[in-house]
Amino acid sequence: MKLKDIKKFERQNPQISVNVLGYEDKKIFPLRISEMAEREHDVSLLLLEDKHFVLINDLSRLLSYQMSNHKEKRFFCLRCLNSFTKKDVLDKHKESCEKHDCVKLRIPEKGSILEFKNFKHSMHVPIVVYADFECLTKPIESCKPNSEHSYTEQYHKHEPSGFCFNIVCDGKKLKPVLYTKKSTDENIGEIYCKHLKKEIDKVWRSEAKDMIFKEEDKANFETSTNCWICRKDFGKER
Repeated sequence: MKLKDIKKFERQNPQISVNVLGYEDKKIFPLRISEMAEREHDVSLLLLEDKHFVLINDLSRLLSYQMSNHKEKRFFCLRCLNSFTKKDVLDKHKESCEKHDCVKLRIPEKGSILEFKNFKHSMHVPIVVYADFECLTKPIESCKPNSEHSYTEQYHKHEPSGFCFNIVCDGKKLKPVLYTKKSTDENIGEIYCKHLKKEIDKVWRSEAKDMIFKEEDKANFETSTNCWICRKDFGKER
């Protein structure tokens, strides 16, 4: 059976819905996600070499290997293949994800992106926040651009659908914070800032330590003319 024939099969079998995933370059991606949700039997298949269908008995076991090395069960969204640790979090994610087409994840090839290598120039700080946003793309309707002038044509808008951030304090990784947009949410950026402030306040109360500042350190500070941040000597200016 070809992919285009599955829709006819679903019409003839109203109790079955069929989803198909593809496999290429050791990566799994959605090929066809059924529009017939909430049917009695929801079947997921893996298409190999464009002609062999294999039944997927456990989606979590199949996809977890390409997400992380952790062995706990994860719940996957078939449309975008994002994973979640709880079923209720996945259900909230589906509310917004089901309004969009399924996507295939493409990772940049090694060496095709710029990387920061001069770590000796970075500033050492006690608290670091690593944050990431998930976004959905929505089409933008605009006026037709004038071909006589240079222009940038915008046809998609990235709308945040959730975020996750990790706080590392003095090398200690704290519990990550994961948030998925709810139907009543209006501004994900504002929600992110509130969650971040709340977690940082917790860190200051529980993890922050008093500075050890001896009399010798105070004397060195008062007489120092060299800024270690900008590597500039202010001796002459003083």
